[in-house]
Amino acid sequence: MKILFCLLSIILFSHQSYANHAGLKFGDIIWQFLVPDNPGTTLQDRQVRSLKQIPDVTGDGINDVIIATGNYWTICVNGATGTIVWQFSTHFGSINTGSVEWEDAMDISDLNNDGIYDVVIGCGGGNEMVYALNGATGVVMWSYGNSTTTNDGDIESVSIKYDFNNDGIKDVLISASGVTGGSGGRHAAICLNAVNGQQIFFSTQSQPFTDDAIATESGVAIGANNNGTPYAVNGLNSSGSLVWTFTAPGNVWSLKEIPDINGNGLKDILGLSGFNTSLYAISGNTGSAVWTATLGSSNNGKIQLLNDANANGSIDFSLSAPQVAYRIDSKTGLVLWSNSLSSSYIRGIDNIGDITGDMIDDIVIATQQPARLLVLNGATGGILFEHVFGLTINQRGDRAAVLKDIDTNGVNEFLGGNREGKVILFYGGNGTVTNITHNSSIHEKFNLYQNYPNPFNPSTNISFDLPLSSYVTLKIFDILGKEVTTLVSSDLNAGSHTFMFESKGLTSGVYFYQLQTKTETRTMKMLLTK
Repeated sequence: MKILFCLLSIILFSHQSYANHAGLKFGDIIWQFLVPDNPGTTLQDRQVRSLKQIPDVTGDGINDVIIATGNYWTICVNGATGTIVWQFSTHFGSINTGSVEWEDAMDISDLNNDGIYDVVIGCGGGNEMVYALNGATGVVMWSYGNSTTTNDGDIESVSIKYDFNNDGIKDVLISASGVTGGSGGRHAAICLNAVNGQQIFFSTQSQPFTDDAIATESGVAIGANNNGTPYAVNGLNSSGSLVWTFTAPGNVWSLKEIPDINGNGLKDILGLSGFNTSLYAISGNTGSAVWTATLGSSNNGKIQLLNDANANGSIDFSLSAPQVAYRIDSKTGLVLWSNSLSSSYIRGIDNIGDITGDMIDDIVIATQQPARLLVLNGATGGILFEHVFGLTINQRGDRAAVLKDIDTNGVNEFLGGNREGKVILFYGGNGTVTNITHNSSIHEKFNLYQNYPNPFNPSTNISFDLPLSSYVTLKIFDILGKEVTTLVSSDLNAGSHTFMFESKGLTSGVYFYQLQTKTETRTMKMLLTK
């Protein structure tokens, strides 16, 4: 009923009345969104590739959400209701078709100083274009690239941080890679006028492929490689000319500019490379190494900046990519804490801000297997919240993001997106939360709640509380008692859990869901209407 109250209140009341909600608790689901099929294609890869908030574009006082997907959508979702505001497809036919391939190949900025933030996306595959989309409508403001070719190289990143042409508006920096098999394609750092998409500079890199790129105080930092070694981070000035080169230990997955850590008064750069979590801090104006570290097996990922937990005057950071969660000091590269999470790769990460009231940024992450969204205590790395997307690799957690405090209580909400195309907004709480290992004191009883919505079509949420960690099965049966599917069959931690049931292939009628542990069994009825 708490979830029902939350959802109805969001839909029926204004932003002011939303701030007066009662009964919500940390981790309650506010809304769920499922990426729709794209009618232009039979390839329905609904994976959430990029997930970011955008300052309010609907005028309701609540920030909204931008989702880029594997089935060629860029979608703006209302942050209050989870409904579509607009959607833009990059499927234009057999030639000019491709999706946003990289998490940071999407960035958000006010491109024309009209007070409305806009969206810039860079695509890969057969559509190697850049599109600037009006944040309120999704209409193309300008585009960059050749729509009749497929060998220009994928757009690896989009970075909108600095004004290169001194017109008072931050410009668009892109990393345009090469193509497999040689030095073809653009393999360049390209700076575009944010207002009209015209080239400010086009800086071809000597390496045939590019990686992540960021605009910096000194100009540009871009990862580059030769489809193998040698790997590099190239530093360019504000005109695109090469100034320095840092030899990187592998493909440059992520670059972030950070406040000065080497004492020269200029901003510096953090880098993440390779499949062994190679980390490095380099001087922003010379590319000289400040420190390097290696943390072990990883996938690709990104660096997430945090505040200064150990009060040494330099910010901290965490990252997606490895199989272990870390908080690391940017000045020294030393690990402040780690949590193995008993999982495979971390695929998504964001800074949720302080939700525990200790003035230290906390962290939301998405893991591959088990397919979960977790909130970690920024001071200790302990798990504060867990949501299980499912049990298979096809349900893996892919992205984590934050939505600015929607009920003005000073605590941000958080989002998770997965391989199936589910995006879920969770309530951030009131600033006082309890570590999940103590949740038995909150959930003293075994509870199975009425599904919501009910009746439902095509999907519904089933929530339950566990007083203790337990092996759990959650099964769906039809009116004749025939098992339809098993949603859960695994060990779960104590606390609240929610799973989505999709009715694809089922007919209208009464169904039952049964939750079972070693000591308890509960069954409830739900109604599917088509």
